[in-house]
Amino acid sequence: MELNIKWITGDQKMGVDMIDWANHFGQQLHNDALSVSQIRKFFGEVRRIELDWSNKQGDVPMLLAKLAYAVGRAEKKKKYGIKNFTDTFTPAIREASKSEENFNRFTKILEATVAYHKYHGGAE
Repeated sequence: MELNIKWITGDQKMGVDMIDWANHFGQQLHNDALSVSQIRKFFGEVRRIELDWSNKQGDVPMLLAKLAYAVGRAEKKKKYGIKNFTDTFTPAIREASKSEENFNRFTKILEATVAYHKYHGGAE
């Protein structure tokens, strides 16, 4: 099940469908052994940008580079959960960089995903 970019653009309301997607994807990330520290570190960067959008909006594209770095590190250890996370959220980050409203919707989707990842027992 793919992330619906229309949730980020605002062309479709998030609602229960987004929550169901986040639940499913959080479970998948748990199954892929994505660590809580990896996802929380990324979420922390997103929150930092969100709290100071006017000064930090230029940092949004750097999220892509940070994820690429995390994938490179994880692949050396044969841990592929971050790759699935990156592949799923890359188009979302690109769309989120277009406006503060898009970024805020992206943040909500990410927050729901982080919550369900933890709920499903995300690995430390």
